[in-house]
Amino acid sequence: DAERTGACEQRTPEIFAISGEIDAELAECVVATFADTTRELALDTEGGSVDAAMDIAEVLQGRDLTMRVEGECNSSCANYFLPLARRIVVEPDAMVLQHGGIDPWTIQRWRTRKAEFMAMQARNGRTIEEAETAFAGLLSHAEASAERQATFVQRHSVRPGWLLYRTPDSPEVHGLSDPPNRSVAILVEERMMRSCLPGVEIEPYQRTLERHWTRSFRRIGLFWVRIAPSGRAECTP
Repeated sequence: DAERTGACEQRTPEIFAISGEIDAELAECVVATFADTTRELALDTEGGSVDAAMDIAEVLQGRDLTMRVEGECNSSCANYFLPLARRIVVEPDAMVLQHGGIDPWTIQRWRTRKAEFMAMQARNGRTIEEAETAFAGLLSHAEASAERQATFVQRHSVRPGWLLYRTPDSPEVHGLSDPPNRSVAILVEERMMRSCLPGVEIEPYQRTLERHWTRSFRRIGLFWVRIAPSGRAECTP
C-alpha cells in the first residue's frame, strides 16, 4: 500500500521491524527505538526518502543483522539497508524492487527540466524569483544527497550495479550486465542479489520467487506497471 505511513517497532529484544514509507519521522523512530540487542531486522517498506534511509542506515551499519523481507523491500530500502546485512531472507510472498539511486544522470536530468519546473511554478502562482529560489534549493538538496550516497557506496563497498548507476550523459546502467529493458523497476532475483551483494549470506529464494511472482499470473500485473524480473542481470566488479 503506497499510502502506508512509516512505522518501527522493537518486537522482541532480538527483532526490530520497519514498515511503510521511509521518511524523516520513521528515521527518528528508528534512532529512538532501535535496541542494541537487535539481531534481526524485519522489513516491509516501499521505500521513500534517500536521506531518511541513509539516516536509518547509520543505525544499522556494523551490527551484522539478519534482514528478513516480509513483504517489500523496495527503492531506498534495497539501496541502503540490504548491503549492510550479514544475512538476507526473502519470504515466499515478498519482493525486492530496485529502480536506482540518486546518480549523476538523475541530477543532470533535473537540471535540463528547469523550464518545465518554472512553468509549473508559474501555474501555481509563484513569481519568477520564488520559482528560481525553489529550483536552486531542490537542486542543492539533490546534489548533497548524491554526495552522501557516494560516501555510503565507498564506505560499504556497494557495487554500482546495485544502485543502477548512470553517468550524466547516458541512461545506460554501469556495472550491471544484461539489465532488463524498458522497465521502471527491477524485481531482484537471486542471481542478481548474489552478484551485487557478494559479502552477504543470501538464503535461497529463487524457486519461491518464481512460484509466487515470475512464473505466476502475478507477472502480468508486474508487466503492466513496467516491473521486470532481473533475469540474467548480474553486477560486475
